[in-house]
This record gives sequence, C-alpha cells and structure tokens, in this order.
Amino acid sequence: MGKKRRKNAETVAPEATPPARRAISGFLVGRPSVTGLVLLLAIMAVIGVSGGYIVYRLTGQTPGQEGPATAADPAAPWRARLLQNPQDTEALLGLAHVQLDQQNLGEAETLYNQVLAKDPRNVEAITHLGTVQLERGQVEAALARYNQALAIDPGYVHALWDKANLLQQVKKDYAGAIRVWEAFMRAVGPDSQDGKTAQQFIAEARKAMAGGKS
Repeated sequence: MGKKRRKNAETVAPEATPPARRAISGFLVGRPSVTGLVLLLAIMAVIGVSGGYIVYRLTGQTPGQEGPATAADPAAPWRARLLQNPQDTEALLGLAHVQLDQQNLGEAETLYNQVLAKDPRNVEAITHLGTVQLERGQVEAALARYNQALAIDPGYVHALWDKANLLQQVKKDYAGAIRVWEAFMRAVGPDSQDGKTAQQFIAEARKAMAGGKS
C-alpha cells in the first residue's frame, strides 16, 4: 500500500499509478551491470505500482475523510498543523508521505521515525519506511519492514500490497507473492477493484512460474 489510499477496504485502482520514479540515487555506482540495471528497473516498477495503491501518500488523507492538500505545495497544510501541534501524528505522516513522493528520502525517514518514537507499532510509518528503503535499493531491509508491519497487523493492506509487489517484481518469488496476494484479496474482498487487480497479478505470477507459457 506505497501513498495512496484506502476506501474502507476498497482502494484506488492501480490504473491511477503515477509514472515510475526517477532512478534510485546511489543504487548503481559507476557503470552498471546488466543485472544491476534489471534489478533497478524492477524496483522502480514496484515503487510505481505500490505508489499507485495509496492515494493517502499523495493527498495525505484517507478516502472518505476530509484532509488538507494543495496542488501548489502539498506539504504546506501539514507544516501549518505541526506548527500548531508538533505532536500531531496524522500531520507527521502526511508530511512524511509528501517528502517521500518528492524523493526527499532523508526527511521522510526522519518524520516516520518521529512517528515511531511516539507510537512504535504504527504500521503506516513502518510500511513507508520500507518504501524509503526500497527507493534506496535496500530490498531485504524493505521486505523486513513490510514483515514487521504485518506481524503487528496481518491484514494491513498497504503492507500486503507492497510486499506482494516486491516479491513478484523484484525477488521473482512468485509462489510467495501469490500467498501475499491471496491475503490481500481476503482483506479487500475478491470482488473489489483491488481484489480483481490482485487476481491479475496472481495470474501473471502463475504464468511466470509456468515459464511464461500461455
């Protein structure tokens, strides 16, 4: 679930996925190998797809909820709230999501850690820290964050979505991805828009396991 929304159990369609983010800074040093380029592209694809899931990371609001957001400066409303109350967890998360979308990874990481200092079991902050690490090419660290979030809340759809994409697109662990997609479908409902999208990913994973044969 990287930014983007939840609507009761139904979420934003992956068709709304924004373009893949720019190359991860520092992931490839010098002249990249073919393997390195393939892994980098896979990570960027995962970030793009998972980013499309949570509109919350873009707008800072949960579907069905009123929340501040401005096209000119999406960070401004959150900063204003934090000036009034530096302990506002929702505002810290909203600002962190904006920083993550703007590729300000260090600032996003600092803000998520501030949330965790107040609430160590905040699965939203934990999951998005995983996305920060994935942006940096730290695949195993990102996976560990998603697992940490799911250990706290096994039905947390954002972490399920991000973990499934990471397993399928980066690690090529198709069997593992299918298991997570199935858990995701149970959480959002198989007939929901996202549930149907998960079924498409499962079909792709099974096709890949069969060697790409139709």
